[in-house]
Amino acid sequence: MSELILSSVKEFVKREIEPLAEKIDREDYYPRELVKRMGELGYLSPLYEGLTLYDTVNIIEEIAKVSGSVALIQDAQGELVTEPIRMFGNKEQKEILDKLAKGELIGGFGLSEPCCGSDAGSIITKAERIKGSWIINGRKMWTTQGLYADIFLIVARTGDPKLKEKTLTVFLVPRNKCITTRKIEVMGNRGTGTAEVELNDCEVGEENIVGELNGGWRVVKYALLVGRIAISAIAIGLSICAIEEAIQWSKHRELFDSKLIEKQGIQWYLAKSVANLYSIKSMIREISKYPLDRLFEIEGKISALKFVSSNVAENIIDTALQIMGGLGYAKGSKVERAFRDVRLTRIGEGTDEVQLSIINKVLMRHGIDKILNE
Repeated sequence: MSELILSSVKEFVKREIEPLAEKIDREDYYPRELVKRMGELGYLSPLYEGLTLYDTVNIIEEIAKVSGSVALIQDAQGELVTEPIRMFGNKEQKEILDKLAKGELIGGFGLSEPCCGSDAGSIITKAERIKGSWIINGRKMWTTQGLYADIFLIVARTGDPKLKEKTLTVFLVPRNKCITTRKIEVMGNRGTGTAEVELNDCEVGEENIVGELNGGWRVVKYALLVGRIAISAIAIGLSICAIEEAIQWSKHRELFDSKLIEKQGIQWYLAKSVANLYSIKSMIREISKYPLDRLFEIEGKISALKFVSSNVAENIIDTALQIMGGLGYAKGSKVERAFRDVRLTRIGEGTDEVQLSIINKVLMRHGIDKILNE
């Protein structure tokens, strides 16, 4: 990313996102106008705008430094909705990409269900072909922006459930009377419109299939691969924010006739945190330089990135909170908000356990060199 673009992103984040960050969290406020503004500047769907994955990661980190919620909105809109349509959509579907990228349309990605999240092959939302149309019924959970979405990417069963991932299809479903949404209260990343989405006899045409009939798993997998890199960037941005606040606070905190920053124990806390932060920054730099069409080849590396970055970031933020003591535990500190927001990064876009299973599968099938050296 050029220094000019990065400088512009930082300026925008400080000027327009940071002043709203506390309101978004405290009031569970969805910043619709801010989303549009991000779209106007090309920060909402950077890949669609022609930027690289590396550029996208840097943008997400900068946003997450001041608001995990806004970074998650960007991830949901840009990487989980716009990007799969850009990659797999037909000509008609791609006509809405500009509106998605500009924030004029809000999108929601419907994968997880009450029955199953990690085991996506077991979803029970069903699409039946009736008189030339597809009729969709089912319930989706944890849909970021679900409360406000104008369109949904819905993953549905279009064949024998015993065939698991082989009978999944992704549909583009506009919001209408057949869709009911209910707010889900969450501990962190508030203001993102997280919702349960219920579909009752939603009728769509053949042209609404994204990708191929019964080929939905490839679409889903691609979205998750890009999303896992994005959510790793969120974790990194949150941890940078937390450790920076802890450093500034410890420079001014008096304790036993000296500054807290002068205590060797605190210095080691900070040094370990920065060393660990450098390790995950190095991982994401390497992985985000791969071309998008090669992401399927490095699934193990991406899972390793997500697992390590989310766990390391959580530990860094916990350390920052410990350094700040009661102030870090109190509402109003950036560390307290980051502490709640970062927990999602070990769940969203695939849990820790899913990532470990993927890494192990690659390890058993191809050996350690596949992950370490390719």
